Amino acid sequence: MKNFEAIKTCNLFGTLSEKEKAKMLSFSVQKDFERGDIISQEGDKSSFVYIVTGGQVKGTRFTSDGRELILEILGQCDMIGQVAAISGEPYYYTAIALTHTTVNIIKKEEFMELLRQNPGIASKTFIALGRRLRAAQAKIEEFVSDKVEQRIAKIFITLSNRMGNEIPFTRQEIASMVGTTIETAIRVTSRFKEAKVIKTTRGKIQIIDKQKLEILAEGPPLNIV
Repeated sequence: MKNFEAIKTCNLFGTLSEKEKAKMLSFSVQKDFERGDIISQEGDKSSFVYIVTGGQVKGTRFTSDGRELILEILGQCDMIGQVAAISGEPYYYTAIALTHTTVNIIKKEEFMELLRQNPGIASKTFIALGRRLRAAQAKIEEFVSDKVEQRIAKIFITLSNRMGNEIPFTRQEIASMVGTTIETAIRVTSRFKEAKVIKTTRGKIQIIDKQKLEILAEGPPLNIV
């Protein structure tokens, strides 16, 4: 059964009439993925565009020595593969489900026709791409200027804003998001835990003092960690 209501709530399709939404949904296919399932593979030919209608997805690349770099986290109404569809290039990264995830899949050709026939959707698509580009640029600036404690505090804040105070990530995944080693991520999160900023359980991190996290994101004072 297609996730009609979830996809209809996406701001991206707000310019469509009910008839146009029904048409668009008629050529999309819903598919469910479990945690760890690959949705699209880096380097594969671009054949589909994916719209996340439930759950969370990580966009990740792997270095030549096998290290994972998590480039972004995607959720409700985010799209996967639209850049590859527009540019005609292979998928830039591997999209992997972080939780039970539902996506609506649209063939690349039908997605491009949707953009051509609906300037409003095309405009919103490029606005969304611009926001993701700015987020990527901000992340590069953080790698250059911020200490690792700041980067980890910032990613905790970003993730909690999206998912709530219980974040379903391991410390290895946190390390991959901020460009550090697992040993450093363990050391920093242990200090955050001792300062009663977070709690950790197997595969999850719980935010218990967001105000302290925000202070840490600006630059960790010694009396907190």
